[in-house]
Amino acid sequence: MSSENKLAQTKQKIERLNQELATIKQSAQPMPELINTTNVLRTNEYLTQLNEKNTQIISSYEEYAKELETLLSSVLERKLTFLKKTHARLQRATKKKSKRKRTKKSRKRKQTKKRRSSKKRRR
Repeated sequence: MSSENKLAQTKQKIERLNQELATIKQSAQPMPELINTTNVLRTNEYLTQLNEKNTQIISSYEEYAKELETLLSSVLERKLTFLKKTHARLQRATKKKSKRKRTKKSRKRKQTKKRRSSKKRRR
């Protein structure tokens, strides 16, 4: 399974758990028609469910963060590899240009020397 798919599934799981948590919170209101003991039991059940959903959400967020880290590190590795290759290409191109300039300068010097010597001969 690709990182993007796993990331999307984890995100959907977090959204679903948040919806379930909202549903649990709505049902937690005490009912005046029930006696206090029953309301305390309902509150206890509510807190237990709330704690369970919060634990699941935290776990899902941890999984989501790990997936994001994995995805980000792979992207950064690819980017670093690309930059290294580009840097190497630029260095090679720079070396080739500097060699070309040297050969052109040496040719110009030789031509200039030939001209000078030919002028001296003419005199």
